[in-house]
Amino acid sequence: MTMSTNRSVNLAFALFILPVLAPAHAQSTAIRAVAQPAKLSRVTAGAYQEYNKSAFDAASGLQRILYFHATWCPTCKQANADLLKNLNMLPVNVVVFKTDYDREVALKKQYGIISQHTFVLVDAQGNALSKWAGGATREILAHLKK
Repeated sequence: MTMSTNRSVNLAFALFILPVLAPAHAQSTAIRAVAQPAKLSRVTAGAYQEYNKSAFDAASGLQRILYFHATWCPTCKQANADLLKNLNMLPVNVVVFKTDYDREVALKKQYGIISQHTFVLVDAQGNALSKWAGGATREILAHLKK
C-alpha cells in the first residue's frame, strides 16, 4: 500500500468504524456516564444521559425521567454528582435524561417546570406521571413505578 492509501484507510477507520464500535464499548463498561449529545441516537437502559428528542423517543418502552438542570445551579451540581456516583443503583429499565433548563423551553412549558432541579417521570406517551423538585438518586428510586 502506498502512503496515501494508508492515510485513506486510517481516515475511513476513524470516521466510520470507530463510531460504530464506541457505543458497544461504552455499554460494556461498569460506569454508565452522561453521554455527549451528538452520540445519543441509541439509548442505554439504566442510564443517565443528556436529553435529545430522538433518544427520549427511542426510550419510550423504558421508565423515562427528565431531570431539568442548569449549569449555574449549585443543587443541580450536587444532584449530578450523586447520580454519577450511584449509576449502578438505577434499574436497567430506567433512563434519566439530563435536560437543560435554560435551553429546553418547550419542555419546561409542556411539563409546567418553574424551577431548575426538577424531575419528571413520564409514561410511554410522554405524559407526566410524577413530578418533584430536589433530590437525586434516592428520590428517583422512590418515584419509580414498581
